[in-house]
Amino acid sequence: MSQMPVATTVRPARRPAPARPDLRVVSPAPLAPRRLPFVLLCSFVLAAGLFALLMINMQLASGTYALHDLQQRSIALAQDEQKLRETLAVQESPAVLAQRAEELGLVPGTAPVFLDVSDGSVAGEPTPAPTPTDNESAAPAPATPSSSVSGADTAG
Repeated sequence: MSQMPVATTVRPARRPAPARPDLRVVSPAPLAPRRLPFVLLCSFVLAAGLFALLMINMQLASGTYALHDLQQRSIALAQDEQKLRETLAVQESPAVLAQRAEELGLVPGTAPVFLDVSDGSVAGEPTPAPTPTDNESAAPAPATPSSSVSGADTAG
C-alpha cells in the first residue's frame, strides 16, 4: 500500500497537578518581651541621676557657706588691719614720739653735727645735750608693758 498519511491526533498538553505545599509544624508565636526589667532599669537610672544631682547640689551649698564664712573672716581681718594701721600712725606721730622720749629721760638735741666719712671732717660745732630741768627727774620713767623700746634708759 502506498503510504498513507497517518492521522495523528494531538492531545492537549496536560497541566501538571498543583504541587502540595510543604507542611511543617510551626512553633507558637513568641511572647511579647517582658517590660518589667526595662522599667526597672529606667527607674534605677532615673533614681541614680536624681541622687547624683542631690549630692552635687549639697556640695555647692556647702561651698557657698564656706565662701560666705571666708568672706566674713576677710572683712573682719581687714577691719583689724585698719585699726592696727591707725594705732601705728598715732604711735609714730611726732608728738607721741617726743612724749615717750621725754618719759625715757631723753632731752632734745641742739644743733646737729655731721661727720664726712670720706675725709673724716666734722661739719658743725659739737655741744653736749642740756641736762634735765630741776622739776624733771634725771632717772627715766619705768617702761610700760606696751612699750616696744627696751634698753634705751641706760645711756653712757
